[in-house]
Amino acid sequence: MSTNFSGRVYMTHPTKAIYKWLMQDSVRVQNTHVATSTTSGTDGYVNQLFNETDILNTLPMIQTISFNTTHTHNGIRFTPYPAGHVLGACMYFIEIAGLNILFTGDYSRENDRHLIPASIPKNVRVDCLISESTFGISTHIPRLERETALMKSVTGILNRGGRALLPVFAVGRSQELLLILEDYWARHEEYRKYPIYYASSLARKCMVVYQTYIDAMNDNIRSKFQAAQAAGTGASDGAGSGPWDFQYIRSLKSLERFDDVGGCVMLASPGMMQNGVSRSLLERWAPDPKNGVVITGYSVEGTMAKSIMLEPDTIPAVMTNRNQPQGGIMTKKTGDEKVMIPRRCTVQEFSFAAHVDGQENREFIEEVNAPVVILVHGEKHNMNRLRSRLLGLQKMKVYSPANCEEVRIPFRQDKVARVVGRLASQIHPPTLLPSPPPSSEDEEAEGEKGEKKPRVEGSQLVSGVLVQNDFKLSLMAPEDLKEYAGLTTTTVLCRQRITLGAAGTELIKWALESTFGGITVVSGGQGETDGNVNGDIKGEDADEEIVRQEPVVFEIMSGAVKATCQPETGEVELEWEGNTTNDSIADAVMAVLLTVESSPAAVRQSSKMHSHSHGENGGFGDDTAEEPKATVKNSFHEKNMGRNPFTAITPEERLSRLFMFLEAQFGEDAISPIATPKLPMENEYDEEVVREKAEASELARLHGLGIPVPGVEIRVDKAVAKVWLEKLEVECGNKTLADRVRAVVERGCETIAGAWL
Repeated sequence: MSTNFSGRVYMTHPTKAIYKWLMQDSVRVQNTHVATSTTSGTDGYVNQLFNETDILNTLPMIQTISFNTTHTHNGIRFTPYPAGHVLGACMYFIEIAGLNILFTGDYSRENDRHLIPASIPKNVRVDCLISESTFGISTHIPRLERETALMKSVTGILNRGGRALLPVFAVGRSQELLLILEDYWARHEEYRKYPIYYASSLARKCMVVYQTYIDAMNDNIRSKFQAAQAAGTGASDGAGSGPWDFQYIRSLKSLERFDDVGGCVMLASPGMMQNGVSRSLLERWAPDPKNGVVITGYSVEGTMAKSIMLEPDTIPAVMTNRNQPQGGIMTKKTGDEKVMIPRRCTVQEFSFAAHVDGQENREFIEEVNAPVVILVHGEKHNMNRLRSRLLGLQKMKVYSPANCEEVRIPFRQDKVARVVGRLASQIHPPTLLPSPPPSSEDEEAEGEKGEKKPRVEGSQLVSGVLVQNDFKLSLMAPEDLKEYAGLTTTTVLCRQRITLGAAGTELIKWALESTFGGITVVSGGQGETDGNVNGDIKGEDADEEIVRQEPVVFEIMSGAVKATCQPETGEVELEWEGNTTNDSIADAVMAVLLTVESSPAAVRQSSKMHSHSHGENGGFGDDTAEEPKATVKNSFHEKNMGRNPFTAITPEERLSRLFMFLEAQFGEDAISPIATPKLPMENEYDEEVVREKAEASELARLHGLGIPVPGVEIRVDKAVAKVWLEKLEVECGNKTLADRVRAVVERGCETIAGAWL
């Protein structure tokens, strides 16, 4: 039906060629079909699901592909393989996020006269197989026996002076039957007096497609075509030159041109005989016992093709009543009366349906060996019988969902990320370490083999950006995003200003250190405020030169937020890169700045000495003259003016606090420092002197970063975890312990204000 689908449609070249004719014929059938009481409850024309304009609009959306070629669309890889059902039919091998699905559709493994049989894709692993189950567990008669029985039935009808009706589908089995009849007539001259017709306008149009796509057929057709070309008469040069240019078969454009006299063989569509040419001929020929109907394909329940195999005495007239128009519309039936036609013709069935039988389907499923099988395209009874047979093998899970029923099947697969770019240069293959001394348990496990596996160095911790593209994972450094992922990074720079009328830079620095620990002064200095911590501007003589004070920039939390103070104006500007963490830090800095002038701690810290008396005279009169003048001093400079006490924590003190935190989690005896640094793996140190120099250089570098020891070793029972403090890397053979240690260490570092983050 007409939908808003706007994606791509992939199909083979012959399928697209047939698609146009097939869908246009479907529109024509809709236009002439009469609704019955079973569909709409009223007579007349049924509503169209789609029209010819809708069909033409779909053609640009179709992309044609060839067999055995792999294609990718939005990360989904798929490969079409011949299905052997009709010309151009294929089954798809689909790869989605590492999951391999083989969808057979309608398929056949039989070697017929023109199609390539279905085969299992080579060297692929199938996780889920979606297979048809049309015939359940039924088994077909061998093809040669079926062809012999078919021709015996057809010639028997002709020998008694009757007409043989073979209802067929326009595309598929009709072409196979035409090849069988043509071959038999060519070998039996006595039957050439009986004409063979195929009455289907759609089959006639599609015959051009069959003549075009010879390369999509099997060796039988290709060899005939090549032989015709070698003889100098190509398929387009004249009648009888190609495999699809028949000598004894003619196309019947309409029944009005059909001279219904004497015996003949008629292939007519549709195959279910619900309406159309095949139903008209059935109603015309059914009363004559000389005539015969030969069913050659699969018959659906509820259709005339299925019911006539029960050999009823009468059949309902559909096309006969329809051919009596009144006023340009279809005639209506009065009451519940139905026009019935007696059936005296013979009925026989020979299955030439291009579907696998039960044995072929079971062998195909076992050969694919998929752990999950989903059965589709079959009647419920046949599907359940095949499902029971497959479950008896105890090799797979089998599902047979009904129409529109959703099936949820969990598939667990490892996800592997590919490390690319500069990050890949930091990863090196694991090195084999000498085997440890064997324990009693190891000796028992060793058994009679006497083999020992060398230990492999622990896994490496890698930090980067994980990018998923087309279901593929890639790990890379942020700097490589543009080159390897085609992504450009954007930084949102945030700024916010506030004016503090009384607080100077020293008071701001003290308040920030009280909250965030040590901060870094990027520019400006502690002495630049000239002792005026509250921002009071001293008077200047007119002749004095005005000294401009440079702005002071503080970096908070390792540069997450920058605070620029303008001593002359009292303006403080915050600047940070917008993200969740930095936004939270900026909010905290702003909260500190908004309270720096009014909090009791700030008032006490910025208080000044004064020289006047608080006596009864209020500091006036004779009392003031007798007392010596006190020197006005700024208590702010007297009390640790240079540094906030919270920032005076040394790296050794922070390490001690981290050890205390870890000992509370794992016990005092479980924690010990690592004195030897971790050296880069790519460097080989054959000489001991070179190794010692490298270790000394690495220790000096770590000490320069404020890291007293390279790492911490944590022992829990027999498991050992190493924590390298520079990047907080955790090395441990036990994944559970490694995850726990990593969480505890990260929480501990956050608690002590991020010593090495």
